[in-house]
Amino acid sequence: MKSMIKNRFLQLTAFCLMLTGTSCQYEEIVDFPYPESQVYLPIAVNGSISPDGIYTIDEGASTSWVSPTPGQPMKYTITKSNNLFTIPLGIYRSGTGKTIKGDVRVSLALNPDTVQTLIDNGTLDGVELLPSEYVLEMPQVVQIADGKNEGNFSVSLALDFLRLDAPKEYALAVTISDENNRVNKELNTGIICINTQITVPIATFSAQLDGSSSDTFAFTNSSLYWDFFSGEEPFSWDFGDGSAISHEINPKHQYAAVGDYEVVLTVKGVTGETVTTTNKVSVKSN
Repeated sequence: MKSMIKNRFLQLTAFCLMLTGTSCQYEEIVDFPYPESQVYLPIAVNGSISPDGIYTIDEGASTSWVSPTPGQPMKYTITKSNNLFTIPLGIYRSGTGKTIKGDVRVSLALNPDTVQTLIDNGTLDGVELLPSEYVLEMPQVVQIADGKNEGNFSVSLALDFLRLDAPKEYALAVTISDENNRVNKELNTGIICINTQITVPIATFSAQLDGSSSDTFAFTNSSLYWDFFSGEEPFSWDFGDGSAISHEINPKHQYAAVGDYEVVLTVKGVTGETVTTTNKVSVKSN
């Protein structure tokens, strides 16, 4: 640091001597106390996920959501063959000062006491503590490799338990630590709240004539909690006129004759369960 200041001063002095009569100043360079590197749970950041800092899963696994883990566009995934409801998460390394060199091994543990405290004080109103026996997979240690800023992990729960208890809400807490005390103590515990309603599909849609047409209807699908994961078609439309079934999300259909038709939408949920809803459309003569 002293060598840098000396070189800067000599350069400015030489420049001043070249410009006679010119007033010159030099800027002293001083040390700045950058924050020390620490590791933390992104879902513990107050306000980054929800206003109260609780990571809530209460909608379908839309790719439009901002994920707390890079490369994970889903809030959760489903693997029916293994009965797993999996929540992808991550641990981050922050700070620019005394950088943590080498690999960082971070320990993970469930923290039921924190959840119970939030239930008792009303923060988690109407929520129950998730029994630990339904946490089927969670690593004990996550490693952040040297030169990397994050380490990914996931927590997997019993899918059939969540489905059978719908629409209850459950919460669990994950706390991180490491032997060298390099964890941000204010961001070391993440609270995850799961509304089990997401395991039960809801079928609903509306229909209206397509523009000025008198025989073609546009159908708007507003169903919830449908299957994102199996690769199979989650929607089936029966237009009530004997035509082919459609698997589009928001189809259009032209009817060949005047009359009333019952349109049936079948929606498949994340567990493979299906539900149906029916609306009537009427085709009138011009």
